[in-house]
Amino acid sequence: MAIKRFALALLLLFFIVAGCGNRGIPTIKQELLDNKLSVLMLTGASMSAPAKESVGNALQQWRDANFIAFDWIKDLNQLDETVIAKLKASKYDYIYVIGNELFPSANGVIGQGLSMGKWTLLQSQLDTKGITSQVNEQTSFLQIDSQQIETLKNKWIQELLAQNVVVEWVTRSDRPIPSAWAPSEEADHIVLLDNNEQWFQQLSFQTRQHHSSTIIFYTPVDEAQVQKAKSIGVSVVDLAGAVSAELNWTQILDNRLAIMKNSTWKKGGTIYNEQELKELKMK
Repeated sequence: MAIKRFALALLLLFFIVAGCGNRGIPTIKQELLDNKLSVLMLTGASMSAPAKESVGNALQQWRDANFIAFDWIKDLNQLDETVIAKLKASKYDYIYVIGNELFPSANGVIGQGLSMGKWTLLQSQLDTKGITSQVNEQTSFLQIDSQQIETLKNKWIQELLAQNVVVEWVTRSDRPIPSAWAPSEEADHIVLLDNNEQWFQQLSFQTRQHHSSTIIFYTPVDEAQVQKAKSIGVSVVDLAGAVSAELNWTQILDNRLAIMKNSTWKKGGTIYNEQELKELKMK
């Protein structure tokens, strides 16, 4: 009789344990597993340490809170064989490329059709070399508003001229100086680089002749030309590289997560919004 009572108690204990086994333990719903997204994150070597940290934190949050699988290849100078091998070996729903320097090689890889995933290219800094104008039109592309940059530059120049600063301008014929800044009677304050091997000698002469205190490169030039102009001994401003931008990567990546969750990705160019672009200023 005692054996029967023991067996019955053991059986009741088994049913109690079986019924309570999953209580208090979070489980992943099957539909989440079935719809699990995968991401390939590619970041350039030029990214700052704080930006990399934001990317790393975002990826972990995507995985832990939203069950998004990811691979991350960092410190790239271009999309190399390591990236191509990843694309061939794995299926990714979304591919993110962060870093201006990666865009040319990304265009080539995208053109190979190695992945059916949705590509998003994100500008990481101001574009002084025209790289972003070559982005593949089949991607989603986030960039800093060029009109906002030009407005900032124009305001800075107007404020400089309002102080009666004497300026020598360096540009090319296809990028003329606005007449409001250099009227026709001041044409001798402009040096054109087009087929002008004597541009530096001309600039030096004009700077001394006009007692100018500032030289402004109004067209993109290389660093060697800027350094050469600095040897004249006055303030030199390379307008193409005179603006700095600070991006809010936490907000940018939060917004990418929302797009993935809501399936609202679309190709084409978009500018960073007010929350994503922290600050735009003259250096």
